[in-house]
Amino acid sequence: MPLDHDPSFVALFVKNQRRIYGYILTLVPDCNEADDLFQQTSMVLWEKSGEFRPGGGPKKSDREENFVRWGCGIAHNLIRNWRVKKRRDRHCFSDEMMSRIAAVRSEKSEWLDGALAALGVCMDDLNPSERELLTLCYEGERSIRQISKELGRTEGAVYQQLHRIRAKLLECIERKTREKASP
Repeated sequence: MPLDHDPSFVALFVKNQRRIYGYILTLVPDCNEADDLFQQTSMVLWEKSGEFRPGGGPKKSDREENFVRWGCGIAHNLIRNWRVKKRRDRHCFSDEMMSRIAAVRSEKSEWLDGALAALGVCMDDLNPSERELLTLCYEGERSIRQISKELGRTEGAVYQQLHRIRAKLLECIERKTREKASP
């Protein structure tokens, strides 16, 4: 594997790796499997970096979109191979369904990236206790029952606060994405 990669390729990879990972995670909902497939995709991209041809228009965004399409195409092939191995698992989608999901993910990629960026900004707008509750609930393996005991609150109160925080985040994300879309 060559160690002297074109800096523009490395920059494209670094800037767009989250989009490619998001594509994989859309098709492979198991995080561990998605991580493994992203690692395999990254290795193939790295090994084939000399084959990437930016093409497209003169804008930097055209090169990035072509890179993401190329990366997602490689990921798609690896996922298809992975699915053949998992075919006996009754929880796998059909090839047709996977193609539909992939197409929707590709179509919504830009919107999803904008919503994810807005989520980061909106998370910063939460007060510390709201961020702490989200961290407790979404980072780790504890149940709401365990978290409510730790906090000295009822499960219903924790669920209610989570509902309010999610609604607050959704409203903020929608507002931020509308602001970004407005000229």
